[in-house]
Amino acid sequence: MDNQPPKLIIGLTGNIATGKSAVMRLAASRGALTIDADKVVHDILAHDPSMQAAIAVAFGSHVRKSNGQIDRAALGQIVFNDSEALRDLEMMLHPAVRIEITRRLRESDARIVMIEAIKLLEGGLSQMCHQIWVTRCAQTLQIDRMRICRGMALEEAVARIKAQPPQEEKVAQADVVIDTGGLMRDTERQFDLAWQRLPSPDSVEPRAVPDLPPPVVVRAMAETPATAAAPPPPHIERPKNLDVRRARPSDISSILLLIQKATSGAVSMKRGDLLLALGERSYFIGQIGAQISAIMGWVVDDMVGRIDQIYLYPLDEGVVTGTAVLEEIEQSAQNHIAELIIAALPDTSSPAIHELFQQRGYQPRSSLPQNLPRNWQAALGEAEANAEEQLFKVLRPERIRTRS
Repeated sequence: MDNQPPKLIIGLTGNIATGKSAVMRLAASRGALTIDADKVVHDILAHDPSMQAAIAVAFGSHVRKSNGQIDRAALGQIVFNDSEALRDLEMMLHPAVRIEITRRLRESDARIVMIEAIKLLEGGLSQMCHQIWVTRCAQTLQIDRMRICRGMALEEAVARIKAQPPQEEKVAQADVVIDTGGLMRDTERQFDLAWQRLPSPDSVEPRAVPDLPPPVVVRAMAETPATAAAPPPPHIERPKNLDVRRARPSDISSILLLIQKATSGAVSMKRGDLLLALGERSYFIGQIGAQISAIMGWVVDDMVGRIDQIYLYPLDEGVVTGTAVLEEIEQSAQNHIAELIIAALPDTSSPAIHELFQQRGYQPRSSLPQNLPRNWQAALGEAEANAEEQLFKVLRPERIRTRS
């Protein structure tokens, strides 16, 4: 891939709610670059003017919003009820998706890459991959995940499953099959076994990838407060018995109690919901002695980290443990090759929580320049839709460029 060291590329696929996201997180935690093809599509629909114009011509101007972006709901009503229209749309999008994925491959120093795509085998992306991994689980678990984690009604979940080909069709083409029907540690055990058996990136033949269009000439931005190196955060003395670690299923009762106390009962989760959530994202716990006082849930996707669950109680102690948790998340984000971290703070957040993030160098969304990498724009757009305050911390300021 140009003058870069060779990369080992894994393609990950599986039907809806079969645990692909959990496998992607495990790959990212081992230092792999992870690329979600569905998010690449959303990015193109939101930010590629030429594709937006082409889709409006093909499917009608009503599928384009006043700001130029594609109305995915309106487009979905057309293509998901018309197999020919869906095929036409895929023929338009797939080449652009492959080119964008190629761009990200070439921009990354990661030696192992995992590309997730529900239509990996149908859309040609599999030709870029050295191995195909497939996730599977029982249909009843698929339904539970869609109802609990995505808020779908039972009828909608069943319809979505029936609209897809049987899982066995993908399994038959897999080099590795990971069954996610058990506990998270069972999934991780299967993942680790497959990961240990991967060939060295130096030993694999390069895969054919599409040529990139001519590069746009760019110049580095003048350093601004948003991209300049932030001053080091103030030192907070840590108690000797302060510990930060990843949450485990055995912590569920303590986590549920802390969430209830931190929100005065406004947020109430069931044990089963939290158990599923532990498989969907990473949770870090901060504690002094045996007392848990900070929990933060976060996920990294498409090289952007997002902290969207923040619970501290009691507040004074939680600020100390929460600062340590945030430091651990930032280090983990660096290990995941993240470029940006977004913290979504609920409107009800205490001023002390805002100050905690600000002292770690997080700034308001308005401090970012307009010309941002596509994956940043997509992540910030998703966060804005939740009507929460966003704070951000740039981990790779060199990714911000302005066109000349």
